[in-house]
This record gives sequence, C-alpha cells and structure tokens, in this order.
Amino acid sequence: MAQWVSIEDIGEVARRLHIEAETTFVCDFQAAMEFYGSTSDGSHRAWITRLAPGWSLVLYLNGLRSSPEALSLGGQRVFDVSCIYGIGEIDELSYIHDGVWDGTIYDEEGYRIYWEDLRYDLNSLEGQLEEYLCVLGRVSGRFLDRDWFSSQGLLGIIPE
Repeated sequence: MAQWVSIEDIGEVARRLHIEAETTFVCDFQAAMEFYGSTSDGSHRAWITRLAPGWSLVLYLNGLRSSPEALSLGGQRVFDVSCIYGIGEIDELSYIHDGVWDGTIYDEEGYRIYWEDLRYDLNSLEGQLEEYLCVLGRVSGRFLDRDWFSSQGLLGIIPE
C-alpha cells in the first residue's frame, strides 16, 4: 500500500502521519525492507521518500496504511494505491484533495490526460497496477526506478 502525496518535505509528511522523530532513521528501500523483516515487534512502519519536486511517496511496509485525509489538508493531493497480491485484490486508484475523498483519479476530468492513452489489461491485477503506477508517474513527474529505490528516505513507526 502506498500514497503519493503532493508534499515535497518528507519530514512534514512524517509529522502529518504522527511519526515520532525518535522512531525514524534514514535508509534506502532495501535497508527498510531488511529492517522491517528483521523486527518482530509488530509495529506498523512506513518508508517515506521524496519522489520528485513537489511530491513524496509513503510506502507502508506491512500493508496497513494511514488515512490520507491528514496528508491532504491545506490543499494537498493524495493518491492512494492498495494492492494485495496474496489474495489478488487491488482497490481503485483513490484521489483525496484537501481532506475530501473525490473518488478515483478516473472521476476527475483534469486527470484524463494522464491515463486516456494507456492500454493495459485492466482485467488482471498486474495490468491494473501497471496502469496505476504509470498514471502516478505521469502525475508526479517521476516513475519508480532504480534511483528511487536506492534513494534515502525516512523509515518510521506509525502510531496505532
């Protein structure tokens, strides 16, 4: 589960998620996954990275995500992706703006330009996820690539 957030400052994103500074440390994606895999304390963790100018990405390592309303307050935008491979389920690509769920990105006429020419197999989980990631790469100006996965981000505990 992940959220694309129109806030560039990852510290601000962490603050909005109520992540205590003393629970965070800076690391890349591989280290975040290794750390998460080595802990058995059951805490919910997120890795927050700067994605592109004006954008951050919150990747929830255990699948439990925070509500996007707090992230979107003050005129910010949040795109919410929820995909569970084990059971073959993907939710529609949600769009939240300034604390209000506006449905899916496909309901917003202003975003049509980002998806109307895509031709993925939307009957498959992989096809839907590929389309969502492509759309969000276009919206944010950056696709998830090797440089992004090796970039430094904040790994922190999300309070329950």
